[in-house]
Amino acid sequence: MRTFCLICLLAPAFLVAQSENSLNSFAFLIGNWQGVEAGLSGDGIGFRTYTWELNKNYIMVKNASHFPKSDKKPRGEVHRDIGILSFNSNDSSIILREFHVEGFTNIYVLNKQESTDSNFTFVTREIENNPGNWLARLTINVISDKEFLEIFEIARDGKIFKQWLKNHWYKVD
Repeated sequence: MRTFCLICLLAPAFLVAQSENSLNSFAFLIGNWQGVEAGLSGDGIGFRTYTWELNKNYIMVKNASHFPKSDKKPRGEVHRDIGILSFNSNDSSIILREFHVEGFTNIYVLNKQESTDSNFTFVTREIENNPGNWLARLTINVISDKEFLEIFEIARDGKIFKQWLKNHWYKVD
């Protein structure tokens, strides 16, 4: 009976620690970032914040990207999105959910085979409001605890990825 009571008391702490530890590889992201962005919308700048949320079970991402005026977009473009990075203990996977101002929701899973301690590759398992058979891939290449590269690719045919955006992020605090 004592063992059972001890397990009941320690289980919540163990689950929190397990979830927190699973996201420790991404702890370097916590803080404010500024980025130089290049892609189909042209060259721009981005501002991003990562915060621990809900007892360090999640990492919240808030992003705003600003692109200048162009022939295709005479008013320029401001892209905003928010995201949540979490650990799924059912299958020990890292999940990234992104909610975009255009109405898309990308649900990524960390591809463990393609990832290392300094290179994280996420591939969508689902894109809500997807205009076709698209897949998206997001790769984070860690340069240091204050700098990383991010590449966003889309496979419109569900097979061949093409780069849409490349960002170079710098920590500002």
